[in-house]
Amino acid sequence: MSDIKTKIEDAGQAAKDAAKKAGEKIKEGADVVADKAAEAAHAAGEKLKQAGQTLKEKSGD
Repeated sequence: MSDIKTKIEDAGQAAKDAAKKAGEKIKEGADVVADKAAEAAHAAGEKLKQAGQTLKEKSGD
């Protein structure tokens, strides 16, 4: 009976470890996506700023 209990505990630990690894991979991926989104937002903001400056210069203000 204890052999079955040990196998169940081992399987439970393996599942826990696999879930932890998966969670870490998901977090890493989310961090990468967040960084890329922030970079894209900053770049878009800079382009809008440049476009606004160009329009201002062309309008003579």
